[in-house]
Amino acid sequence: MRRAEAGEAAQAEAELLALIADLPQVPALHLALVRVRLLQGHADAALVAARDPTLLREPRVLPEVVAEFGAAGAIAQRADLLCDAAREHPRDSGIAIALAAAVHGLHRPSEAIRWCEHALRLQPGTRVAREIRAASLVDRGDVEAGLAAFGDLGIAADAASAARHLVLAHYDPAQDGDAIYAAITRYAERHLPRAGAFAPLPRDPSRKRRIGWVSPRFVAGPVSTFLQGLLAQFDRTRHEHVLVALQPVHDEAGRVLVALADEAVDASGLDDEALLRRLRDLGLDVLMDLAGHATANRLAVLARRAAPMQVCWLDWFDTTGVPAIDAWISDPWLTPDDGSQRFSERVVKLPSGRFCYTPPVPAPAPTRLAGDAPVFGSFNRLAKFNDGVLDAWAAILRRVPHARLALRARHLAEADTCEHIAARFAARGIEVGRIDLGAHVPYGELLEAYRGIDIALDPFPFSGCTTTCDALWMGCAVVTRAGTSFVSRQAASLLWRLGRAEWVARDVVDYIDRAVALAGDLERLRAGRVAQREAVRERLCDAQAHARDFERAIDALVTSQPAR
Repeated sequence: MRRAEAGEAAQAEAELLALIADLPQVPALHLALVRVRLLQGHADAALVAARDPTLLREPRVLPEVVAEFGAAGAIAQRADLLCDAAREHPRDSGIAIALAAAVHGLHRPSEAIRWCEHALRLQPGTRVAREIRAASLVDRGDVEAGLAAFGDLGIAADAASAARHLVLAHYDPAQDGDAIYAAITRYAERHLPRAGAFAPLPRDPSRKRRIGWVSPRFVAGPVSTFLQGLLAQFDRTRHEHVLVALQPVHDEAGRVLVALADEAVDASGLDDEALLRRLRDLGLDVLMDLAGHATANRLAVLARRAAPMQVCWLDWFDTTGVPAIDAWISDPWLTPDDGSQRFSERVVKLPSGRFCYTPPVPAPAPTRLAGDAPVFGSFNRLAKFNDGVLDAWAAILRRVPHARLALRARHLAEADTCEHIAARFAARGIEVGRIDLGAHVPYGELLEAYRGIDIALDPFPFSGCTTTCDALWMGCAVVTRAGTSFVSRQAASLLWRLGRAEWVARDVVDYIDRAVALAGDLERLRAGRVAQREAVRERLCDAQAHARDFERAIDALVTSQPAR
């Protein structure tokens, strides 16, 4: 291993292979070979070495071998190795649970469910297996069953499990806003620290106001889609912007955001104490938290206060329940004055809307590809496909018997999950030939797929946001059902801003009726697709107006903040 670490990995590998030829039954040699190959970035070759019976059949060494793949980031190979290990040790519940977690992380929920159930047969009642099974059920669209399974677990003792349930509760078709608010605030009280004494640096009135944007997701996706235009349009004579990446920036979308910032900080790998010090040392006037309780958040740090004004925006859809988060950015459509959703923060409503869509460049033309029959579609995640949603979509297809439904989602890369979704429609009287199931594809291909769709069906109660913007940009009509919570009004808020109130339904019956009516008006819908893109550009993509609203909101928050 010393040779490998010294950059002589190839020579070290050759020497190890020679030693193994002479001493094939020594596990340490095979483990060293795995490490050397991983060090060289040869994960597939390392997997071949790890599959040697000397390692695979040795329960004392096997966990260390599996850990090597995890440390190297060879996630797919780690799952393959665990699969081999589970076959080799069929009575080992720990291996079954580790495999379930691995394939769940690789977006294979049906396989994860099978391994969880196998582990529970070996060791009934194991909490971690029950949790992974519950989350996997939600992931593949069995929302009601998954949430019931979480409910059966009771209140989680550890913060990670409790936080996962906070997110998943928003997919509940019977969600109770007061109950969710109580759960979030209870989580914050139990699992997050309280802010201590905080003395911000004395402010020089002549310097620009420093705004920090903190996120684990400065990559292609919603954060980039809604932050890019805003950053580009801020008044740089009055503000400077610091991007704080909680995870490494590794794609072009992230690099674009970094280029738009005045300063970029890589905070990945910092523990809570180090991150708190780093954030405070930045001397921020305002910290914009772009994660809330979403995956990989650092609310445990922000709860101790890293800046004199802390604001939640963008990638979280509810209150944080954290006293140190002072404000929450929304708009009049998402959180109307007579709305029932509760926030522990001060709600600030941007007149131009909470979101400003950055149109993809390049993008296919919005014109419809050739085809006579109407095509409905939804490119939302399967966790939004609760029974009520599928009931409504099946009812639409029954009333428009020549129509098809196209679904695209990351979990549809798994054949078993595709079969499961098809079976759910079959149980509702919709033959499999009318459902087009496709896996997640690169963004350009996803946009192109909208050219084969006439009407996007928005799920409920967790409506789409980026998916709705993409569908509208590509010229599709969008039918949604507005609810009373933030997550149930995302698509509706965009349609109201676009001037398409006629696509917003009052209830499920109205939702079905409006979708059916649109399917009977295809000629007009298809003729208007190019004009719709221009309307989206004008009403949902005005980054300059959005930036001015944001600047005014930040100024008002800073000037009104209490002394600390």
